[in-house]
Amino acid sequence: MATLLQTFEGGPPLNEEDIRSFERKHGLALPPDYKEFLLATNGGRPERDLFTSKGLEGDSLGRIHIFFGLNDPIASCNLDWNLSVFRERLPAELLAIATTEGTDKICLGVAGGRTGTIVYWDGHARTGERNLYFLADAFSSFISSLRADEVSPRRGA
Repeated sequence: MATLLQTFEGGPPLNEEDIRSFERKHGLALPPDYKEFLLATNGGRPERDLFTSKGLEGDSLGRIHIFFGLNDPIASCNLDWNLSVFRERLPAELLAIATTEGTDKICLGVAGGRTGTIVYWDGHARTGERNLYFLADAFSSFISSLRADEVSPRRGA
């Protein structure tokens, strides 16, 4: 991975079979850079958590609260749980992989023309309003673009 992202409070260590099992269960094929991230961190709170979303009205700066993982003892921190809960609200070709400090999600394209891309889903958009915003062509590009500020998580803080 071009830029490793340090996270804190991630789920238990994973192996490749954990990821293959998730992919089989949900009929998905995760991109290699995202699988590498899961194996290294299994989600968690990122040290660089600020992202920019072009096209979003108002504040285009967002903050990732947590990346989801697998087998986390906290249900809402799991990819499976979020896939189930947001199944009716998110397009089928998207997998929620992180959440902001609110309802909004960072999603990974897992099918169709969005495969491998990262998009921001605005959970507060009303029916009929635009709710998806392109963030990056690939997961590795997205995490390379993340920034930190004085309130970003830090080890030992």
